[in-house]
Amino acid sequence: MYINVQIAYYMIGVLLILMTIFIMATLSLKWNKKRVEKRRVQCLVRHKDYLDYVQMHLGEEDRLRTPGGSLTTFERRVLQSELVQWINRLDGVYRHRLLRLCGDLGLVEHNLKRLGSHRPLVRLDAAYHLGALRAPEATSSLLSLLYKKRVDSSSFIYARAAAQTATQLSEMGDLLRFLIENGKQDVHLTADITRESELDLTQLFITFLHEKNPKYVKLGLIGLQNSVKADLPDRIQELTKSDDRDIRMNAAKLLISSVDLSEEDVQFYLAFPDWEVRRLFAEWIGRSGLIQYIPLLSTRMEDVNWMVARASAASLVRMGDEGFEALCQLAVGNGSEHGRALAREFIEEDLKQSAAASSHVEDIMSHNHKEFLYKKYFENHQTLTNVM
Repeated sequence: MYINVQIAYYMIGVLLILMTIFIMATLSLKWNKKRVEKRRVQCLVRHKDYLDYVQMHLGEEDRLRTPGGSLTTFERRVLQSELVQWINRLDGVYRHRLLRLCGDLGLVEHNLKRLGSHRPLVRLDAAYHLGALRAPEATSSLLSLLYKKRVDSSSFIYARAAAQTATQLSEMGDLLRFLIENGKQDVHLTADITRESELDLTQLFITFLHEKNPKYVKLGLIGLQNSVKADLPDRIQELTKSDDRDIRMNAAKLLISSVDLSEEDVQFYLAFPDWEVRRLFAEWIGRSGLIQYIPLLSTRMEDVNWMVARASAASLVRMGDEGFEALCQLAVGNGSEHGRALAREFIEEDLKQSAAASSHVEDIMSHNHKEFLYKKYFENHQTLTNVM
């Protein structure tokens, strides 16, 4: 019994010591954080005139002067933090001048040295800042670090930085191929990295469309949605017939963002075997306000897939008075009972919503015109009194 009590005292003593150490460590971290923040604020105050000078002369001087005297490592880090924030917010000539200033301040050289550190967190921080500083001399080192390690969450910091600094299409090609072949991440994450590059990756994305690996094809399709689409390859239309749903849908999305679609193309895809593609095109017509395709939407109201039919009806509603009249014609036409009932449903809902939203003159005029069209087609229809 005596031994058990003695052991309990020892355990309590050990726990008290550990708690004391933990509390002291926590207080030390908080104190150190406050101390660093205080130094940072003092540094910003000390260099306020210089930062004001940079802001005032950013649009005037092609090469901004550096602050007088040498900078300490801490001062360099504080100025870097401020300048990188400005770089991320600006573009064009303003960003170019800030990047040149960062080079003159020795920030690129400073981070290149840190990139060779044995401490992983220091290397990651250096990689982030080299990417933000768009330092092309760092690209090969960043890619080397990326290729040497197993792909994990930290790999994307190196990949993003390499994309920001790359100046050659071959560098971006090698980077993307490495991520696709060695990573298990969603292809959208890789596509986000490509948006960091200042290069025109259109030809690279088109090349990916002909790869056997579906990940390359998906990346090519997603990437082309953010590129100039003046001449889309015929391969895009072939990919709408792919067995892979993501490839089909991304190909269709790319097509609807093209300015080269003819009426025959739109008619073809509104009758496409894949119902999701039909719905996508029906929604796109309404969202884009393409009233010339109202007759095609009207035919889709009889679609065997209810989601396509409802998407077509919703798009007609978005077409304003022309679409509303088309719905009225469908509701009293010779189509199927399902099509007529769907048209009546959207007509009545649109009338209720337009009546509730009639707060401006334009809204009131639009609602009154819809009432006129409704009376014109449903003069002796029982649902008129219910809606009005």
